[in-house]
Amino acid sequence: MLVPPRIKWCDPAGLASADASGVCRCDDGCDYVVKDGSANNGSTPHDEWSCTRLAEIVGIPSPPCTAIERPDGSLVFGSRWEGGVAKEPWWEMIRRGDISLKDIPASLSRIYAFDHFVHNEDRHLNNFLFREQRHGWVVLAFDYSRAWLFNGMPLPQLPFRPQKKTILARRVLCQLFGEYIDKAETDQILDRLGGVKETHILQAINGHPKTWLSEGQKDVIVNWWNSSARTDRIDQIRQGIHDGSYL
Repeated sequence: MLVPPRIKWCDPAGLASADASGVCRCDDGCDYVVKDGSANNGSTPHDEWSCTRLAEIVGIPSPPCTAIERPDGSLVFGSRWEGGVAKEPWWEMIRRGDISLKDIPASLSRIYAFDHFVHNEDRHLNNFLFREQRHGWVVLAFDYSRAWLFNGMPLPQLPFRPQKKTILARRVLCQLFGEYIDKAETDQILDRLGGVKETHILQAINGHPKTWLSEGQKDVIVNWWNSSARTDRIDQIRQGIHDGSYL
């Protein structure tokens, strides 16, 4: 990144987020939700970047992200503020019929499988963005502050505990709309995760500022990616979804 967007001013109010320091207007004319890692273990910029890039690789859309420059010259993670999204709770719009129920199972199923892979236990209902398109709605996934290296590497064992937000959100959706998980869609994402190579991961890591990850941490990630632990995790998620133990 030769010339990252530079922060002009920031508004720290109104996000109700434990990990975001605020919304900043940058010199490219866009607003970004800023995360610098100061609110938790410091790995947030890398975690957000890597999970977003990995999601894009396997076909899960997310808001665009970039490194943005603060006045002191340091670089932090910025997720571009998205316009054109649902202005009220999307699940209520589905209940009213404003969003077609048929538009959501595939996307929510893919995100559910992906969250298990990166160990994102923190997916609540407001961590989905619904944007209207020419035909129907697209679901965008965002917020990986409590995923990936936040949990340590190697990643913790599955399944998620029943009280975790990702599981609680699924239960709420099941109560509202019935069983929505499409196992063919979760299989597709898991197949794609199985096909992601070391070169793809290195390309993602090398695309963000070097200060976001030490060489030692990079080596740990690459070694894990090339190990049976990654493929075993994919197999466990697939089995758990199919037999219901991860649902």
